[in-house]
Amino acid sequence: MLKFWALLTAALLFTGCTVSGRHDDSHDLCRCSPAPQMTDECERLSSEMQEESFVKAMWISYIDLLPMLENGTAEDFRDKFSEACENVCEMGFNTLFVHVRAFGDALYHSNIYPPSDMAGDFDALEIMCDTAHEHGLELHAWINPLRLQTADRLAALEGWQTYDWYLSGTGEVMEVEGDEHLWLDPAFSEVRDFIAEGAAEIAGNYEVDGIHYDDYFYPTTDETFDAQCYSQFSEGIGLEDWRMENINKLCREIYSKVKAKNENITVSISPQGNIGNNYDLMYADVAKWCAEEGYCDMMIPQIYFGYDNSVKPFLRTLDEWRALCGAPEPKLVIGLAAYKIGTEDDFTDNVGIIAKQIADCAECGGVAVYTYSSFFGEDSSDPRIISEKQAVLAALDEC
Repeated sequence: MLKFWALLTAALLFTGCTVSGRHDDSHDLCRCSPAPQMTDECERLSSEMQEESFVKAMWISYIDLLPMLENGTAEDFRDKFSEACENVCEMGFNTLFVHVRAFGDALYHSNIYPPSDMAGDFDALEIMCDTAHEHGLELHAWINPLRLQTADRLAALEGWQTYDWYLSGTGEVMEVEGDEHLWLDPAFSEVRDFIAEGAAEIAGNYEVDGIHYDDYFYPTTDETFDAQCYSQFSEGIGLEDWRMENINKLCREIYSKVKAKNENITVSISPQGNIGNNYDLMYADVAKWCAEEGYCDMMIPQIYFGYDNSVKPFLRTLDEWRALCGAPEPKLVIGLAAYKIGTEDDFTDNVGIIAKQIADCAECGGVAVYTYSSFFGEDSSDPRIISEKQAVLAALDEC
């Protein structure tokens, strides 16, 4: 297994601070009507989009999208998503990472993946692309590569590839102890091709600005997860290195297939902020992805830690990632945990913490805030949230 800490130490020595969790909920679709009237702030953002290099992004998860989609028509969804775009635009953001495939399903018209249970009889992604661009925002389609539906749900999806794999019992779709969801096994070349073709389908059919995926890589370190496949295909390579190379192959294939469709589309990966966890738990070789071409254009580590975190304090972890991504490519964008406001002392007691972290990332390639509902959900009228939003607006204006 790659001794990444040795590489990291060397990078720190030679590059210093040169710049270039998974989003863990447990803790941590018809063409558009004429464009709505844009605010002055949105017009400013729209005119500057091509000139501005600092990414100011917000994640909109499937949880955020659910109330916009449920019991609605295409027009209703368009209105609600337009409001969301207006909200993030007025707050100073210029980019959206929007969940379009969370559980091996599609919030868009796909010939590869079954429609999401959230989907209506319209194309949500088409509406989101049109609406975001009307507001001067980039839209990156966010997918989870390996996570699938529950067994009960997948068993009802006859005619789709994942259904066939699941019924065959040949290992492409696996269960994980303690997890109700099924998972794809990236050891199979046909699985990697399936995932990459799904990303390329989006890139070829929609005017997205990027394809984005986060840290849903290997769901377990249990050796039984892919024991049969390992015995057949490992060729004597150690389990950890073999699994890591399976993920490397997946990332390379996603990148190459997306770029073959549209070389201007940005491919981004959002691994865990704790560099060690990517290796020890996810089999994600983030050092290689930062050092070599063909994996991603943008690296977005989820540095979801406060300044006083006893294990991974924010500033030290930020410096580690700056060292790892010391070259201009991939662009280093820092993921920040607005969702922890009100749940962790460091994020709750320190008013303006997200704004302060944005300022600390000013020499990076940008920031991405998780998640939309943290600022525009049920607690949006809370004075604490209002103060944080104002501070974030000021901080983004300085970047």
